[in-house]
Amino acid sequence: MNKESKENLLKIKIRRRSRSKIFRLPLFSAFIFGILAGIIFFLLVQFFYLDDIRVISSQIDNFRPSFTTRVYDNQDRLIHELYTENREYVALADIPELLQKAFIASEDQNFYQHPGIDIIGILRATLQNIINRRIVEGASTITQQLARNRFLSHERIINRKIKEQVLALFIERKYTKDQILEAHLNQIYFWHGVYGVKTAALVYFGKNLSQLNLAEIAMLVGIQRSPGNFSPYVNLRAAQLQQRRVLRLMTERGYIDQSEMERAIETPIVLSGLKNIPSGAPYFIDHILKELLAKYDGEMVFNGGLKVYTTLNLDIQKVATEALQESGYQGAVLCMDPKSGEILAMVGGKDYQESKFNRATQAYRQPGSTFKPFIYTTAIENGITAVDWYVDEPLQFPDGWKPKNYDKTFRGSIQIHEALEQSINIIAIKLLQQLGTDEVINYAKRMQVKSQLQKNLSLALGTSEVTLMELVNAYCAFANEGRIPEPYAITKIVDWEGNVIYSSNKTVRQAIPADTAYVMARLLQGVIERGTARRANIGRPAGGKTGSTEDFIDALFVGFTPDMVCGVFLGNDDRKPLGESKTGGIIAAPIFAKVMKAAHENLPKQDFIRPESVVDRSVCLKSGLLPSSSCKKTIVLPFKAGTVPTKTCDRCTE
Repeated sequence: MNKESKENLLKIKIRRRSRSKIFRLPLFSAFIFGILAGIIFFLLVQFFYLDDIRVISSQIDNFRPSFTTRVYDNQDRLIHELYTENREYVALADIPELLQKAFIASEDQNFYQHPGIDIIGILRATLQNIINRRIVEGASTITQQLARNRFLSHERIINRKIKEQVLALFIERKYTKDQILEAHLNQIYFWHGVYGVKTAALVYFGKNLSQLNLAEIAMLVGIQRSPGNFSPYVNLRAAQLQQRRVLRLMTERGYIDQSEMERAIETPIVLSGLKNIPSGAPYFIDHILKELLAKYDGEMVFNGGLKVYTTLNLDIQKVATEALQESGYQGAVLCMDPKSGEILAMVGGKDYQESKFNRATQAYRQPGSTFKPFIYTTAIENGITAVDWYVDEPLQFPDGWKPKNYDKTFRGSIQIHEALEQSINIIAIKLLQQLGTDEVINYAKRMQVKSQLQKNLSLALGTSEVTLMELVNAYCAFANEGRIPEPYAITKIVDWEGNVIYSSNKTVRQAIPADTAYVMARLLQGVIERGTARRANIGRPAGGKTGSTEDFIDALFVGFTPDMVCGVFLGNDDRKPLGESKTGGIIAAPIFAKVMKAAHENLPKQDFIRPESVVDRSVCLKSGLLPSSSCKKTIVLPFKAGTVPTKTCDRCTE
């Protein structure tokens, strides 16, 4: 090699060394700069955000978001939902693997590799945004999204972004990837008040997660990127474009192949249609909500994911609602199981949207003649029998009061059972006067009437105001051998983890003797079969009592079978009269009949249980004595032991 060649070779080596130094210097500088930037970032976070992050990071111990509380009827049918965020929690094991992969492909391809922040993803997103000169790709990991959705706001400011990244690192240190993914899939907002993948699948497609096909999975994942814009209920075309984007990413990741992607694109999307769960029992829901809020705070009730199992029967509730609405009158219908106290139906008004006032539990109105059974119960307890005679005649009291019967006529001598069947005011007043108001009020209180009752003779006409709930509860004694249950609406409450946190305690007590209850049940059965409540006849053993107030302001009927007690109240809130002759027997009894016929449709006919101390005896309808061969009309009536007539009728002739 000549001298010139050696010099040239030396120059080349020097240039290479110089170039190598030049290249190494920026790399080294970049490395140093990165370390310094990291230290500065750490110090800034420590200085500006540490206190906030400490507070928020302390909440990371509780990943649980708010859950929807669901209310069920006595057949486990959904009645209503209570929530601030409509969400039903689902474990990761119950979320289809393909749906999990779709989210990862769409939102965070390196989810299982990064520590909470994806540096590669940030660089990739930055490059794409620079190339497109606008934000076309985000760099938030699933962990960051969870941190933002669960603990932070959605403001697009640097403060929030820094906190989000630091919290993501905290979360990744504390939880496994699967726990993070499960929490995220239950936290996501899908628009229309819907949170979490389980509820979203139901709202958009009417399906459980396990029933979703690939096309639906891809659309569901696409929606959550910007649910206000990509909901198919808002913009179906935009939702379809997002669906294709997700399918393409799943194909690129190898989660599905090309043919699967093409079939999914061709698969028609059938939306279930936005359906709110309308409560067919809004007054009942308000009723139990008061009880729930008395037991738990609002956070637990509306965000705790409780399952509240109630006594309501949706079938009976529906019939009761329709019957009241079709009547055209304002009022209430209340049905109860006389053995347990379970509230089976509660209609508090004809239109909940017009008025949320619950007339079944909150309206204090005069009961009219539906109060008379308390007087007759007291009479039976004091030795008066169904065939005892009283005189229906004009009365005048020292204060000038002249009570009248509804039809303004007087019948003269009349038997007790007839006076009750025909709702004779004069006989009720005479009985009250004979027994004493204190004694009658005592029996009414024993039978669960809690309202204040006035100690005067007008009590016989039902002038002291009570609620329909009190009347229905009291009449349970006639249907249930003298026993009265405590009304209740909630059978049990289950928390979001499946633990039973409340179970009802059924309380039933003996209010009146069984023999008196049976006698009254039979006498009240006569009201339907022969008296003022013939329109309440349901073709099986049933008793009840009509009630009307002065000037036809209110109309009532409360009746019962061994299986159910049902009360109907009709009356305007401003106490404007219902109209001439609009009595309980005319307008309330038919509503009772409609509800009870439907409620008993599949139940066997049952008679009232007769105690051994009571006998049913045929007597002459005319005299109330044992019938002779000359008696043309007889009636079977109940008598306590020792009170059966011993004489034979001598008033009837051949």
